[in-house]
Amino acid sequence: MEHKSIKKIVSVVSILAISVSLVACGKPKPVERPKDSNQKVEDKAMNKKLQKEKIVKGSKVYISGDTIIGAVIMEKDVPEKEAKQKAEDLANKYANQLKVEYKNLQEEYKGMKINVQVVQNGKNLANVLIEK
Repeated sequence: MEHKSIKKIVSVVSILAISVSLVACGKPKPVERPKDSNQKVEDKAMNKKLQKEKIVKGSKVYISGDTIIGAVIMEKDVPEKEAKQKAEDLANKYANQLKVEYKNLQEEYKGMKINVQVVQNGKNLANVLIEK
């Protein structure tokens, strides 16, 4: 009888531990602002999100100085007629997501800017700048 109750207790504790660890890992924290203004710090979580977009060939999201930068390369197979609008939509979407992630540029991010650019075939199709 004692063996069964110990087994139950261990099971309950294990389930609780797993639940707590999953909740703690739920949302990635934004990248800290670099102390050295010449240093670049990559936001790997946001970069991973961007890479999942079908029209994105490559991207880099990072903080440099007082600017949060999103540099995006759009796939070549997106038709030219649609490319500009899709680029603008993508740039606006991620600029706003970065603004939310970085606390609306308040607290430790106060005074920073967000700049998201989308390029296709060497042509800049969209450039969104958010300043506070």
